[in-house]
Amino acid sequence: MTTLKMASSSLFSRLEQFLAHCREGGFKHVLKILAYYGFAHGWALWLADIQILGLVDPAETQTFQPLTGYSFEFATAMNLDAILACAPVVDRKHLGMLFRGFFRDGFRCAIVLNEERVVGYMWAFTDEYVVTLDDYRRRNLSVRLDSRSVFTGNAYVASPHRGRGLFQRLKLYLMQHYPPGTHFYTSISDLNAPSLAANRRLGFSKLATLRFIGVFSRTLLYVREKESRQWRAFRTRWPNLKLDGIRLQTTSADSH
Repeated sequence: MTTLKMASSSLFSRLEQFLAHCREGGFKHVLKILAYYGFAHGWALWLADIQILGLVDPAETQTFQPLTGYSFEFATAMNLDAILACAPVVDRKHLGMLFRGFFRDGFRCAIVLNEERVVGYMWAFTDEYVVTLDDYRRRNLSVRLDSRSVFTGNAYVASPHRGRGLFQRLKLYLMQHYPPGTHFYTSISDLNAPSLAANRRLGFSKLATLRFIGVFSRTLLYVREKESRQWRAFRTRWPNLKLDGIRLQTTSADSH
């Protein structure tokens, strides 16, 4: 009887979640959640939409009240262990190899500290950023950046410190350490409403959407620019992507 009650309670909870998602974004939103769930669990068919956002207003115009007990700085490779201690235990081995490579390649990492412990981090990439769906294993899409552009990504704030606006303050701190006129970008799943909202409050807006569709062992790519209703399909060979400060440009992978 107890097992039956637990199963009934779990089913009721899932139903409540389903209805909440329907109220939030309609049945289409629920289908997208299921499609992304399929990607996360290795289904034969799945879909994931990634938004490319660019900064609209200069970072210097944004201000936030300081938070007592928190400070911000840029890390070096010497801080790697402290950064990893902030991340979930299950991810630390993989992130250790990844972040070591980031430091080696000269990318910058801004961190937030509380009582001298790292509780959040955010990376800044130049020249090129790789949009990945599976931690840089197979499904990677490179985006070229011009000399005045920075792509922010691989950000994380430890759960006990969320809800305080640390993500926005950390990103603002990072952006204000680049010359005026620098173009900033980021990529976010369109299902990650909190992160999308946080970036919009900083002045970011959507430049394009990348749609990845998994069909058994193949991953298809579709690109839609912000003002277009049409998707451009790249079913066999993915294109070269470039951000020029205003738009996401696509060219043939054979172009030079």
